[in-house]
Amino acid sequence: MNYIKSLHIEGFKKFISLDVQFNEHMNILVGENEAGKSTILDAIKTVLNQQYRNADKSVLRDLFNTQKVAEFEANPSIKTLPRILIEVELALDMQQKNASYFYGEVYGQRKQQTEKFGIRFECKYDEELGAGMEQSIQEGKIPYEYYTLNWTTFSNRPYQMIKRPLNFLAIDTTSSASAPSFNYFNRTLFTSRYDDATKAKAKNEFRDKLIEAFDNLGLPALSENQKFGVDSKKVVLETVLSIYEDSIALENRGSGMESLIKTQIALDRANGLDVILMEEPENHLSFLTLRKMLQEISDQQENSQIIVATHNNMIASRLNLTNVLWITEDGVKSLKGVRPDVAEFFVRADDNAFLQLLLSKKVFLVEGATEFLLLPMFYQQITGHTIEEDGISVISCNGISYERYLEIARATDKRIAVVTDNDEKEYRITKAVAFNQSNNLQHIFMGATVEDWTWEACIYKENKETLDGMVDVQAGAEYKFRGKVYEQVLGKMLNHKVDVAYQMLTSGKTFVVPQYIKDAIGWLRE
Repeated sequence: MNYIKSLHIEGFKKFISLDVQFNEHMNILVGENEAGKSTILDAIKTVLNQQYRNADKSVLRDLFNTQKVAEFEANPSIKTLPRILIEVELALDMQQKNASYFYGEVYGQRKQQTEKFGIRFECKYDEELGAGMEQSIQEGKIPYEYYTLNWTTFSNRPYQMIKRPLNFLAIDTTSSASAPSFNYFNRTLFTSRYDDATKAKAKNEFRDKLIEAFDNLGLPALSENQKFGVDSKKVVLETVLSIYEDSIALENRGSGMESLIKTQIALDRANGLDVILMEEPENHLSFLTLRKMLQEISDQQENSQIIVATHNNMIASRLNLTNVLWITEDGVKSLKGVRPDVAEFFVRADDNAFLQLLLSKKVFLVEGATEFLLLPMFYQQITGHTIEEDGISVISCNGISYERYLEIARATDKRIAVVTDNDEKEYRITKAVAFNQSNNLQHIFMGATVEDWTWEACIYKENKETLDGMVDVQAGAEYKFRGKVYEQVLGKMLNHKVDVAYQMLTSGKTFVVPQYIKDAIGWLRE
């Protein structure tokens, strides 16, 4: 199988320097907004598709890393001029056509004298071409017109698209459909689906028959010596191709169906695609259509390498957490280390907050809706800040064991405070104490005794007078919870948790916060 093994970037858009190691089959790029997911895909396209080859040099203003530009402006010289290096290392079968063309020592700026398959893109100032520009450079002006863009293989030969080492397709749903995007999609599918002999025959016959058809129209001559004719050099089959389904061109479909159909076509094994890039495939899709797309990807992911950039929690978890590449300020982190059973749980659980956990700096992990509602209020009451101001998220496990979330947290070095109940079980208290002693970044907080067995019991204990005067109960009614009768207000709190929590939230009253919740807040703010 042919695929992309790794990517190295220097001075390109978001990244001063970045290295990415890709999985052979499925790769899910996640990160905050502006983290660089799109930049990674753009870097791959820049190398493999020779993107920007024919663009005006002014485009370099948008491609150079802004920090590198600032460093030049602070100390302008030829040596400090910004430059771009992108290297794509490939896994290729040595026996395939043109493979040797891409095999050689890595002569890039990293100076790794190791033989690999790959392609390099370098954009740098050409001192010979820019002779006489020294004064302008010293004045802090970047001579964009004197930069050269070079694509070379690791064998130090010019990279020519005709010798493309793998069949590659990018599907971008982030912008509305346009003729160029469809032309690219259709042309790529045509190129990858058919062998050279079939393509040559189709193109030649199309050209000949088009010229013949025009001649048969019998248009009158313009004059004795002038008439219309078809220029054979302009007759290019790929430019007029469209893909039809049920007699409707793909570009005339709705955006959601367009995205789904493009994905289905790209994943079809018969089309022979080695690498598929997908930019936010969730755009324009309903919940059900997204699930259908995910099933298509899951079923076919072993046939091609798929690299997906997404903001969608379902995509990130349903396609397996172990395939996630998390883009952080410190580089790209793989979640391959997550236990298989934990990854499988998140594949099957629709209602999970995996991405929220991953993208939050600090997290309160709570059991359910009651804690989810009240903890932000308690936090603001104690600190004078909102949790949003302090960059903290509250995630409800919705009754699911928090251990699965902690497994992810350990793989990502997240600071997480678990707020949970001891459920009148002494061993849970002992276990939490031992866990906290052996973990610096994740701590578990619960009532210190079995009498403080649950969130509601602790809150009622500290706020009995306030709650007795606030919560309506039915006179003479027995309020049981799990077969045990409790004081009426506490019993109602246990049986109608969300209703009472919402009443507390909207009451405008100040409540005494139980000690273990105070401890959780204080620890998370450290």
